[in-house]
Amino acid sequence: MNSIRRRNEIIMEVRRVGSVAVDELMLTYGVSVETIRRDLRILDEKGILRRTYGGAVKREQTTWDMPYYDRMQLNLERKEAIAREAVLLLEEGDSVFLDGNTSGLVLSRFIPDDKNLTIVTNSAMVALNLIQKKGKLNVYMVGGEVGEDGMSFGYKLHCELRQYRFDKALFSCMGFGSEGIYYSKWEPLQIAQMLVEQSNHLILMADSSKANRGGFLFGMELSRIHTLVTDEGTPHEMRESLRETVRNLIVTTSD
Repeated sequence: MNSIRRRNEIIMEVRRVGSVAVDELMLTYGVSVETIRRDLRILDEKGILRRTYGGAVKREQTTWDMPYYDRMQLNLERKEAIAREAVLLLEEGDSVFLDGNTSGLVLSRFIPDDKNLTIVTNSAMVALNLIQKKGKLNVYMVGGEVGEDGMSFGYKLHCELRQYRFDKALFSCMGFGSEGIYYSKWEPLQIAQMLVEQSNHLILMADSSKANRGGFLFGMELSRIHTLVTDEGTPHEMRESLRETVRNLIVTTSD
C-alpha cells in the first residue's frame, strides 16, 4: 500500500472512532514506527488531525476544511463509485449545474460525451474536463474571481448564477447528519441555497467521510434534498434514518 492510501485510511479511521494509536497502526499496515509517526506528523501539519502521545485524535474545528488537493485524494474510490451512480441520474436534454468541489470534479470525468446536456459549473477544471470530451455537451462557466482550486467566487458569480434555472443540480458539502448539511465557508453554502430555488431536482454527492460531521455553517435540512448519493461506509443506522428523510437515497459500493 502506498503512503497516500495509507494516510487516507488513517484519516477515515480517526474520523470514524475519534483517535488512533501508533502501535495499532503499525500492526494494521505492517510498517515501522518511524513510518507511522511520519504519517501522523504530516497529517498534523496539514491540520487534518492532532498528534498525541502514542497516536492522534480528531480535530474538532467547525471552520476548518481539508485543503482542496488533499480532499481530491481522500476517499477517491468511493467518490468514483458515487460518480458512476450520479451520472445515471442525468437524462437526455437536461440542464445541469455541477459544482467544482472534488466530488463534482470526479463526476465530470464520468459524464458521457454522447449525451445532449447543458452543463453550468463554477469550476475551470470541471469545464476543461467536459469540453475536452468534444461531444454533444454544452458547457457554461459562471464567472468571478478564480481561486487556487480553480473555482470562481464572489459577487459576479452570484449575479450570473441567479439567471439560470436547472433541471438538476449536483453539489457537495462539508458534512451531513440527521439535522441537515453543513459547510465551513460562506461561498459553497450560498451556492447551495441558491440552487434550492433554481433547480427542480437537488442531488447531493457526499461520501462517507462526511457522514455525522457538522460544520460552522448550517446549509439546509436534508428534507430539501431530492437524492443523496453516498457509499457503504456511511453507518447502517444512519442510512436507515436517511431513508426516512431524503426522498431518494442511493448507497454505492466501491468494488
